Amino acid sequence: MATSGARTETERGSAPARPGSPELSSGRRTALQARRPKCSSFGQKWAPSLPSRSFRGTESVKLRSASLTTIESLPWEVLLHIFTYLDVSSLFCAGCVNRTFYNVSNDKALGLTWMIVLHERMGKEHVQEQSKAFFSDTSATVYWNSAVWPPLSSLKTLCVYGVTPLFPPNKTPAEHGPRRRSLLVEYDLTTLEESSTSVGGDKLIKLRCLHPGMLLGCWQEDGELALIVTNLHYHQLIEKSTLGSVTSPYRQSPHEPVLDDVVSEYGLLGYHCHITLHNGKSSYMSGSFHNLFCRKEYIQNGFLQIVVISLEKESQHGTISGSIHIPWNTGFLRGKIQHCCLMDVTVLDEAEKPFWCVSSAVALQTVPASDIRYRYLGKRQTIDYKDHEGKVHMELMWLEEEQQYYVVNLVLYLTVEKVNAWFATSY
Repeated sequence: MATSGARTETERGSAPARPGSPELSSGRRTALQARRPKCSSFGQKWAPSLPSRSFRGTESVKLRSASLTTIESLPWEVLLHIFTYLDVSSLFCAGCVNRTFYNVSNDKALGLTWMIVLHERMGKEHVQEQSKAFFSDTSATVYWNSAVWPPLSSLKTLCVYGVTPLFPPNKTPAEHGPRRRSLLVEYDLTTLEESSTSVGGDKLIKLRCLHPGMLLGCWQEDGELALIVTNLHYHQLIEKSTLGSVTSPYRQSPHEPVLDDVVSEYGLLGYHCHITLHNGKSSYMSGSFHNLFCRKEYIQNGFLQIVVISLEKESQHGTISGSIHIPWNTGFLRGKIQHCCLMDVTVLDEAEKPFWCVSSAVALQTVPASDIRYRYLGKRQTIDYKDHEGKVHMELMWLEEEQQYYVVNLVLYLTVEKVNAWFATSY
């Protein structure tokens, strides 16, 4: 966890060992390493191994540091030409190496932007290009602002598209050349009241959340649209934004379970979790937790319970400074909606494959503090999220005098159905 966007100790290294936690044997570790993918589709960082230039003569050592040529030292135009041979997925991986590669890959690739299309019940379409995009640890937050939106009651669907130019952006300006759309997700707006949840509001704006990751900002006065925000998790975002069609989203290959009849707790051990709380522009908390597990006796009501931050272990508690809010900007008005934020959760299995990826707006709810939290004399608030694959429960204590949140509890609940399908088990 971090204060003002910094990372916690757990992100820099492994989480503190839990008493009695199961350990993997050396043979088990070797088997896992053998079947791990060399390059995960989820933002795995890598560094190229480049041979040094050889020199002759007694002064070669002195000259080496001054004459060494690396790929980063090549002219920008040469790097751009090299990157033209990469597909979009490889381009995205290359962008994770360092700042130079990130800038080159963005210059080359991407003409990639996101747009929304609002469909009226009578068939008329309203196309809106993205206004701004911000990038956090594990997600992209995209904003759409407009002075005039169609009446919400007249709308049937809202579609989010990834948009890429058909020709390289350095040859044809993306905004004027032909472009390709890839459907990411389609939302039904005819049942907005039933299918959305309220996240929060201020005197002017109220926020409603549509799963997955869509926020509609509506005016308090008349309920009409003021702005639209979506939070897109990085996992396979490039594929989703480029490989789908106008009418159908990209479908990833089905997961094939790796059978294991050696470890009796297979599917319960070795989880990794990265969680981020942010508002698009700034991060409140960013933490990575390793070697998480669930005991068999904690499988209840169709869920595996995995304790990430224990209420009883104060050494695991962390702080968040300042208030938590989501800023909004319609282009001519702006403000902040308190006690809500965007949450990204990434759960990897023991082979470091993305098991469950979540990006959604969440609200902080105030609840009565119980006696067990006597050490923190403040207001108790919770963050709860649920979908068909799992749940997240987080508890925070707000200390007014210190102007800080203490994160005292974080629990993941993974559905037994998802675990059994992923690992071919029968819990």
